[in-house]
Parts: sequence; C-alpha cells; structure tokens
Amino acid sequence: MFAGMRSGPYFTLRDYQRECLGVILAKYKAGIRRQLVCLPTGTGKTVIFAEFPRFFKMKNQMLVLAHREELLDQAHDKIKRANNSLKVAVEQAGRTADPSCDVVIASIPTLGRRGSKRLKKLDPEQFLLIVVDEAHHAVASTYRRVLEYFGIFREDCRKLLVGFTATPKRGDGIGLDHIFQEIVFSRNLPEMIQSGYLSPVAGYRVETDIDLSNVKVSMGDFVSSQLSGVVNIQTRNDLIVSVYRDLLQGRPTLCFCVDVAHAHALADAFQSAGIQAAAITGETDRAERTEILRKFHAREVKVLANCMVLTEGYDEPKISGIILARPTKSSLLYTQMIGRGTRLDHEKDNVIIIDIVDSTRKHSLVNLPSLFGLSPQFNLEGRTTSEVDQALRWVEKNRPWVPIHRATSLSDLRVMCTRVNLFDLRTPEELHDFASFAWVELNKGAFRLSLSDSRALIVGPTIMDNWEVVLRTKGVDETITQAQTARSAIIRAEDFVRDRFQDQVGLVSRNTRWRSEPASAKQIKFLSEKKIDTPQGLTKGQASHLISMLTSRV
Repeated sequence: MFAGMRSGPYFTLRDYQRECLGVILAKYKAGIRRQLVCLPTGTGKTVIFAEFPRFFKMKNQMLVLAHREELLDQAHDKIKRANNSLKVAVEQAGRTADPSCDVVIASIPTLGRRGSKRLKKLDPEQFLLIVVDEAHHAVASTYRRVLEYFGIFREDCRKLLVGFTATPKRGDGIGLDHIFQEIVFSRNLPEMIQSGYLSPVAGYRVETDIDLSNVKVSMGDFVSSQLSGVVNIQTRNDLIVSVYRDLLQGRPTLCFCVDVAHAHALADAFQSAGIQAAAITGETDRAERTEILRKFHAREVKVLANCMVLTEGYDEPKISGIILARPTKSSLLYTQMIGRGTRLDHEKDNVIIIDIVDSTRKHSLVNLPSLFGLSPQFNLEGRTTSEVDQALRWVEKNRPWVPIHRATSLSDLRVMCTRVNLFDLRTPEELHDFASFAWVELNKGAFRLSLSDSRALIVGPTIMDNWEVVLRTKGVDETITQAQTARSAIIRAEDFVRDRFQDQVGLVSRNTRWRSEPASAKQIKFLSEKKIDTPQGLTKGQASHLISMLTSRV
C-alpha cells in the first residue's frame, strides 16, 4: 500500500529522520497500524511527518491532529513547503478546510467535541494517513472520538496512525498503549545532545527554604492555586532575579511560572531590578503576545515569564536560559519546559537550566538531574549533562554495580567508585515475598539476575509504562516477555529460567548455601586484577555477581 521513496528537495533530512521514515514503513508492512514516535523537542518531529505525502507516495488524504493553534500553523507551513503541489488547509474555529484537501490539519477542540458537524464533513474512507502531534494528549476523549470515527481501532483497519511526542508518559498515569500499539522509533535527550543535534544542557541547583509539603496534588502534579500561594512571594521572586544576574548574565531566558499572578509578579520583580522582562499568559491579547515575542526575539526583552503558554509549539532557538520557577512532580511537564531551550543556535554554546528547589518532606520533585537518571539532589554545579553523562558511561562500564542514581555530585560519584557497598549486592527486601532467585537492583529501578556463560536477565520499566524481561548475552539483548508490574515480570522471568535454564536453578536460588560462603581466592584475584578493592565480608554470591557484571557488560 505504501512503497516508500526518497525525500524531496525542501528539507535536508538528518540520518535519524530518514531512519525513522524507513522504520515507520517497515512496521506498517509488519502489521503495526498504530505507531508512536518519541523524539525530544527540537529534533524535527514536524519535519518527519511533513515528508509523509512524498515518502509514502500518498494517493489518499492525510489528516494531522493537534490541540493548539501554534502547532497547526507550524504543521501547515512545513507540510506545504515540503509538498508545494498539494492542497493543505487548516480546520479550526474560523478557518475551514475544503474536505477534499490533500492534507487537512485539524484542531482537536474543533473536530473532537461531542456532536461535531465539522467532523462529519470528512470522509473516513478517503483518509489513509493520520498524524497526532503532541501525542501524549491522545488518550483524551476528544482524540478518541475522532480516531474512532476514522475506524482506527477496527481490526481490519488499513490506515496508518502515527503519533509524535517528546514525552510518552502522561502525568495522570494513563498509558498510551490504549491508543498506540508500539513505540516504533525513539531517541532520548542525552542521545540527541551527544550526537550534536541539540544544545548541551548545563544546570544549577538553587535551594529555598519554602516548604511544599502541605501543597495538595491532583492528576499527578501540584494543585496550581495552592502552589502559587506558597511560591509566589516577594523574597523568592527576588531570589530568582538575583540568580538570573549571577548565573545567566543577560541570556535570553524563559521563566516558567505557576499561574497568571505568578507570571506577572515575577516579571514585575525583574523590571523593578532594571531588567527588561514581560509576562505572557493565556489572558494576554493575541496582538500583544505577538509583539512581546517579537521583542524577545530581537533581544529587546531579556526575560519572558509565562504560565502554561510556551510549553508546547513555541520555537525560539535563541533561548539559552531556562528558570524553573514552578516546582513540578510531572516529568512530562518538566521535559516540555526545558525543551524550549535545547534547539541549536549559532549564538549559544549551551542552555543553562536553573532548578529552583523548594523543600518538601513528602513530595518527589522532577529536576534536571532526575530527568537524566541521577539523584534529585545531584548538583551539576554548572557542568553540562554531557560532561556528567561521559562520567556516568565510564562508571557503567568500569564500575557497573555503583548506584549512580544515589550520587549527589561528580565528587560524590568518584568516592562511590572507590568502594564496593555490600548492601547494594543483596536482593532488595521488597522482592523477598515473591522472588526465589538472587536478584539485585540496578539503576533506574531495574533488577538483574546473573546467569552463567556471561548471561543475565534484566527486568526493567519501559517508556510504555510496563515492564520487560530481557536476556542479555555478552551485551546483546533479547526481549523475552512483558508485564504490567515489576512483580509479574520477575515471576515470569523466574519461570523462564526454570524452563530454559533448568540446570542453573540451584545456582541462582537466593538461599542456596554457597552464596553465603566467603569469596574464594580465585574470585578475589579476578577482582583485584580489575583494580577493585574487595571489602571484608564479601561472599561468593556477591563476588559472583560483580564478576558477572564485568564479563557480561552489565
């Protein structure tokens, strides 16, 4: 149905964009009709689906769904430029698309509302390609209503649905697997930075004495009205201004705020200090908003304070400073916010992220280190995540048992690398009720079971909010099964061992006698040759695990 072809002359596609197109086609031919693509902000998701008509030699119509005007206009511009001969139009509010257009770019609030007459004007049989931009919103009833109208969930459906997102996890915990069958292509933020496609990210941690412990949570994040009352105070706003002067020194900067009042109060604090600043909120008049963004682009405004307006669909490569003035528990929201500063620009060497860290006794806050798998208390101290990532790669290769997610700085990480913590080589207590084998915890919540012949089983979470069991043999992974919870995944993994490696059950059992015996001279010699100091009390089981990690590449 789709032949696939080389891209046209308008866009020069990057390697991963061409690869993504090829994977989408291959997965479609393999029967995956509802696909999800995960790429960080600034890596050209719109460019990829702008190539769809040309790449797929489109003979039917294409529908693009988005929830904001900026996203609709961006999609229209890029699709039209990539496919100049096609008729492309927007269906939104006062704008009406001819139902026979080659590409219809539609607003979900317009098409997806219950009883929409505008949806009925589109013939489901004529649309073969359907794209959902910012697809983490796709579980909403408005999206589902449109997708059901086009028959996307029918077993005999031949249409291709592709969702694009930088943030595959939702704040409310609802998985996207209700809409999409498979993440067919994915690149994460560290990969894109390391490859030079996104700006290096440096970070600073600025602590306050404001306590968030009593702020209520709803739908996975703080209740804005309560949060604003706690953080929108003069002393904290003045601290942010001081931090801007000390650490950002005139960089074009976005401040993300809690609500309208907070955005205006923070902009006022900057202005009172003689720094050109402005606030943009959902209440800002469209003409005024356009003028403010023009001034920001021209460097006439140095700081933009906003609340829930510039998190999606705003592309300004000159941004080289991000201040997170609103604390959040949502990795989705946090990723969107810092993504506004990661686009490449010849005028900047990196983007500096300032985490304003308020205290809390019971809430887990998302910040830059935690997004990269580090301890939330990790202090980057102005270093880029690329520098830290390089150090982490060394640790993962040479000291794979070190719990890097607990390190609080690079200095702390160096100290952790000089010792072996026997406690980290024990099976976590939370597994004792249902696991029979000698599992140990890895970073990022995964678990590992060492097998013989440089093999291991890894049980870990996926970005589709489930768990997978992987057999790793000398660095090569084979996915065995998936499950909804860590408990069920480990139980399935142990059943797999009993079925496929029955001869090793005695070796991997947690309570087998040899595991508690002192490490052998041969084991200690091997570890010493790897320049690893063996702590007093090291058992055969713990030494076996260390050796297995070193020989099977974790």
